[in-house]
Amino acid sequence: MKRYPYVILGGSVAAVAAVEGIRSEDKKGEILVVGEEPCKAYGRPLISYYLLGETDLPRMDYRPETFYEENHVMLRLGVRAERIDPAQKIVTLSGGEQIGYEKLLVATGSRPFDPPMEGIERVKERFHFMTKADALALDKALSPEKRVLIVGAGLIGLKCFEGIAARAKSVAIVDLADRILPAILDEAGAKMVQSALEARGAAFFLSDSVLRFDGNTARLKSGKTVEFDLLVIAVGVRPNTELVKEAGGEVRRGIAVDECGRTSLPDIFAAGDCAESFDIASGTNRVLALLPSAAFQGRQGKT
Repeated sequence: MKRYPYVILGGSVAAVAAVEGIRSEDKKGEILVVGEEPCKAYGRPLISYYLLGETDLPRMDYRPETFYEENHVMLRLGVRAERIDPAQKIVTLSGGEQIGYEKLLVATGSRPFDPPMEGIERVKERFHFMTKADALALDKALSPEKRVLIVGAGLIGLKCFEGIAARAKSVAIVDLADRILPAILDEAGAKMVQSALEARGAAFFLSDSVLRFDGNTARLKSGKTVEFDLLVIAVGVRPNTELVKEAGGEVRRGIAVDECGRTSLPDIFAAGDCAESFDIASGTNRVLALLPSAAFQGRQGKT
């Protein structure tokens, strides 16, 4: 079993920032990045622009092709970390392989949250909207004859609408909240944005939810029905905290970290969507699931 000075679990923005932070102080220590996605880091906010046709796959890359080689980073992509042994400083990967570390960064991000909805397992063409793979799958399924139902009127759901509005026959958006983007906009601002989106073809069903799916018919709590061909679940995300929790680390809504990104486990750091840190704006500990926050946290947790 090989032991690396630095191991990073997760291959996205926080991981790239951590590599840059490490290399600003240590030019030679080996860095291993283990990423569950089978591709190098890319800008996730760009997936809607890919569907819109305003960017392409090469331009979605977060860093140039030469970045990893120039920074002497070893990549293990399409591999999942299954377990952390903090006492032995060992990570077990899918397939049983074990790797050792001196410093470990957990940057495993988040995953889509699927609320309980009766009959959803029988909806054949259903998607999430978080990853490049999600965008590619939706891109393949879209056509001008398809009716799309998006469950969720937050940022993810509306970014999805932005990308597909001109490529579908119709797009309906259902949300339990009484306005769109409730975490960001007040009532007046939400009405302005909603009007602009309705002018582009969005049909909103707010203060409502899906009671059950009967095939490709969504029956809403209000008694209304929505017919669709493609379903996108964009209700929200949940931090991937299991590795640290099962290793005995402190986990609240996210992995608890201090001002330097340290977890409660020795020589283990966390950054990005999986981490819960102190937010000076609110004066509380919370998950800051934003790209700039992931980059800042990844860089500060470098040693």
